[in-house]
Amino acid sequence: MYYPKQIPHLLDVEFHSHLIYEEYHPAALADVCMCIWRIVSHHPLNETIYNYILPDACIDLVIDFTKHTICFAGYSKETEAFELHKDIDYMGVRFKPGAFYALYQVDAYHIMDRMAAFSDIDLSSSLDDIFSFHSVQERIARLQAYVTERFSKFQPNDFMKIVEQLYAHPSDHSVLEIATSMGYDQRHLMRLFQQYIGVRPKVLLNILRLHLCLTLLLDEHKTLMEAVSICGFYDQSHFIKEIKRYTNVSPIQLLKKLEV
Repeated sequence: MYYPKQIPHLLDVEFHSHLIYEEYHPAALADVCMCIWRIVSHHPLNETIYNYILPDACIDLVIDFTKHTICFAGYSKETEAFELHKDIDYMGVRFKPGAFYALYQVDAYHIMDRMAAFSDIDLSSSLDDIFSFHSVQERIARLQAYVTERFSKFQPNDFMKIVEQLYAHPSDHSVLEIATSMGYDQRHLMRLFQQYIGVRPKVLLNILRLHLCLTLLLDEHKTLMEAVSICGFYDQSHFIKEIKRYTNVSPIQLLKKLEV
């Protein structure tokens, strides 16, 4: 199952000492959400701390409890160094690729690699009452109730299902093969991918290979050569170059950080 890695404490040693990052997995939301997450600071930050957000083709609902703002955001191009200052109190919902369009009927490319205010996307609901909640449990319950309400109008689509298929064997697929299997020509497939997921098919395949690689290295403890073979890279140097392009660190550095 595709479950993207967001591992800021492994990419920035300062992160873990100043901030808490946690994920929650309500079973009732499993069809549309990866998780509900939160980032909170132990104390007001006197220096800039970076949250390195890996591209994952997901679109998140992001709530800033300090500034009382709610927005949608997604990342697909490269690791985003998001600056954190002073008091940090964020919570969000990470929607599965394709779920944002299914829930809101808004083309995903309008959100990917940018931000949009909640009120510009959901014209019929309000989440402002969540700012009156202070406990994690109350906030999660409010988010779960909101997504469940949206979920009642949920229309699953083929582009959500195909992400799981592509993640299982990303090296076995090409844009032509995906287009043929779904019954589209390549140009039309690219338009539909951008509408439903927010990225082109080739970009999605690269992102899925990135996260498969991280899972193989960090969870299944595969060697670099094993990961190279499974993920379908040409050779180890190409593998290292691609991973570093997305994460700003090499796979070897990632493994060293995990051991610290």
